[in-house]
Amino acid sequence: MTNSQPSLEIVADEKNRCGESPCWDAVAGRLLWVDNVSGDLFAHVPATRSTRQIAVGIPVNAVAVNHDGRLVIAGASGILLRDESGRMESVIAEHDGEQLVFNDITVGPTSSIYGGTFHWGANGLERHGRLLLIRGDGTATVLDDGITLSNGLGFSPDGRTLYFTDTMERTIYRYDVDVATGLVHDRRVFVSVPVTEGLPDGLAVDAEGFVWSAQWYGGEVVRYDPDGRVERRLAVPAQQVSSIAFGGGALADLYITTAGEYWPSDMQPPAFDPAGAMGGPLYRCRPGMLGQVPRRAAFTTGSSPPASAGRPV
Repeated sequence: MTNSQPSLEIVADEKNRCGESPCWDAVAGRLLWVDNVSGDLFAHVPATRSTRQIAVGIPVNAVAVNHDGRLVIAGASGILLRDESGRMESVIAEHDGEQLVFNDITVGPTSSIYGGTFHWGANGLERHGRLLLIRGDGTATVLDDGITLSNGLGFSPDGRTLYFTDTMERTIYRYDVDVATGLVHDRRVFVSVPVTEGLPDGLAVDAEGFVWSAQWYGGEVVRYDPDGRVERRLAVPAQQVSSIAFGGGALADLYITTAGEYWPSDMQPPAFDPAGAMGGPLYRCRPGMLGQVPRRAAFTTGSSPPASAGRPV
């Protein structure tokens, strides 16, 4: 295992209650991410070292970029498209009797969206979530079910492997992908995270096919080789590390989101310090590896806007 530790810098300190879903917009040259507790959407432009709030109070847990520049908003209202004016249109809100509440998404090799749903309330798990494929015309296929807490997703560079995280099971799965249809099969365990470590959360796959996993409660990002062995660990000065994404012009920057609002749980590892720093800032480092070229979704249309689109900023 490599112990190289690149220096981390805070590039935006929006004091996110739960920063999540960093996403590099290569055309605009900006890093998008969300605060999924407040429903806020942010953009950081490295070239100008500027950060702005794009939207406030929208139903967003994850974000991606569509082929036409609109943003793909995933969360409690399913999948929405948002244009620069703030107008949002629904792509899909329910499927097969399930109101779709997405926790995380990724864009696949055919520009379809892969997303995991979850159903947690004040009393805990209400029903298990699913892994879905959402095509460009808004139609959906259930790929897997029985997921406790859907989280980070990512594809191998050749598009033939999908990685998908079930946080509460402390497991990252891998699936074989049919590149012609986008369907998946042969789920097996890629990584089982020990109880002495944090919970696996957001995920990214680099250009070499290594998997990076943010560890909630763990204060670190772990890089696994394609066989699931730990290759290195990056310490983060925040215990609630939520997600990661590669960005920058050369895709050499690793962005790391964190959460400032303490979420107590009996799944905290022994080393977790309730009095320690939880998080809140957006961090960046240069680990010495490159990310994959970011994909754009292929949604061609939307329907009527949802009842609540938040307020513009």
